[in-house]
Amino acid sequence: MSVQYNSFLDELWNEFPGLSEKEITDITDHNLLWTLEEYIKAGYVNFKTDRKELYRLSILLENFAVKNNSPLLATFETEKRYKYVEDRYIEILQKIPKSWIIGNFNNPFLAKQPPKNAQVVSCDGTNISDMWIVVTKNSTGPFGLLAENMGDGQYRGFFSISPPLIQKAIEKISKSLRISIEI
Repeated sequence: MSVQYNSFLDELWNEFPGLSEKEITDITDHNLLWTLEEYIKAGYVNFKTDRKELYRLSILLENFAVKNNSPLLATFETEKRYKYVEDRYIEILQKIPKSWIIGNFNNPFLAKQPPKNAQVVSCDGTNISDMWIVVTKNSTGPFGLLAENMGDGQYRGFFSISPPLIQKAIEKISKSLRISIEI
């Protein structure tokens, strides 16, 4: 009996029919350079892009969490990707009330220990390990970006301000990792 891999993103889109068929928006800095407010105004944005744009959008979401003292959920595909932003994240985590750092970590005990308000969890061996997720919360509920690594530095995914959609993603992560995430 073989184990079949199921894409986290496809599972989520299956529960919200039609979202995956929405128009793809070019979010590269060659075409559109959106602010977080523009993403929020758009409400839902499908995209196919590379790391540069996701990194920029992630920073916008992280800055929002710090400015608004909001919780933060962030996933990292590898320990190396976390190490790239580790110093900045240690600073961020000291300024927000709660955070979940989830990664495809072989050892979830990171060299620089994050503050006690940060829960570090390995997603090794799950369909979350290919995901780039950054979620925070505003007055209407959780919002953020979810993107799946398609290989060769390319990602597909979406940004959404829909609390039911983002909450469903959080529930799937919580269930898969057997943890409690309450944003």
